[in-house]
Amino acid sequence: MAKNSKVDIGFLEEKNNWQLHPRFFPSKVGGKPAWLDLQNLPNPSQLICKKCSEPLIFLCQVYAPYEEQNDTFHRTVFIFICRNGSCCRTNSSENFVVLRCQLGRKNDFYSFEPYNENEDEEFPMDKYPKLCNICGSKAPSHCSKCKKSYYCSRKHQILDWQKGHKEICQGQEASNKLPYFIVTEAGKSILFKEWDLAVDEEDQANVSDVDVNKEMDKLRTLMQEKRAGTLCDVSEDELEQYTNKMPEDKVFKKFNKRIARHPEQVLRYDKGGSPLWITGNTENLIQIPNCQYCGGERQFEFQIMPQLLNFINVGIDFNSIDWGILAIYTCTVSCNEGPAYKEEYLIKQDLCN
Repeated sequence: MAKNSKVDIGFLEEKNNWQLHPRFFPSKVGGKPAWLDLQNLPNPSQLICKKCSEPLIFLCQVYAPYEEQNDTFHRTVFIFICRNGSCCRTNSSENFVVLRCQLGRKNDFYSFEPYNENEDEEFPMDKYPKLCNICGSKAPSHCSKCKKSYYCSRKHQILDWQKGHKEICQGQEASNKLPYFIVTEAGKSILFKEWDLAVDEEDQANVSDVDVNKEMDKLRTLMQEKRAGTLCDVSEDELEQYTNKMPEDKVFKKFNKRIARHPEQVLRYDKGGSPLWITGNTENLIQIPNCQYCGGERQFEFQIMPQLLNFINVGIDFNSIDWGILAIYTCTVSCNEGPAYKEEYLIKQDLCN
């Protein structure tokens, strides 16, 4: 990943879902989480929206090992979000949870050497905690009839029953060998489309004013579609007036000039650097709390870009999730205190004040 002044950027690519299994340590968007520590999974209570108390849904994960430490040979940061658009408030991260997990190269789950990329290679999951049929989170409960389908919450159990499990239970024998990466019909109704997240170094080439203006026009369109950080309680006329003023924002212009080099980027990784803010209203956003486990400082690690909204089948009405950018801050030393999945800090910056 990125070092010094270099920034790595991420693009989405389609892959077979078996290629995004945990044993390949993927960076990915959508589908089910490819958990790193397969035994000590976060409890469902950790993945609950602070606004509506509904289960959060996996958004993305970034595989980002720290070479400086033996216990961070494998290291992944996971982001979860509430699907309820009403919980998405301007410059508020209450509908998100960020978790960091890390392992040494020698661990209880994976081979010391890399795995061959082989769909048929055995990787038994039976000895690990059961996962929710819908979202892939830890599942403490199961169907009382077949006792083979597991769920993180009553809501997901009801959803699965409505989307086909009723027929499976009452007809054919339910399977207890659902592959890790398979998404059920019920899962398809709430999970985001799955993508591989490929990362490469940002090209430093300059771009023309024409390219910058094109990117500004694209983001302005997202705003008019009520996306890219525009979930403000304003009228259409007020929104149009606001978008017309956006080119005057120097930070917004800088943002567009930078992303114009690679318009399809959905991730910017710059450990120890600074976010590429989307607008200048950062005064109330940058109070970063210390790590709750070791007490040390946190540093910026990466950000998720508004372009991701174009790839995950998100609606365009006001009752839809939305963001300008998502800036992720993690423990500077990537401490190993506390649970296997440690909560980190996210700043959601929108274009609205």
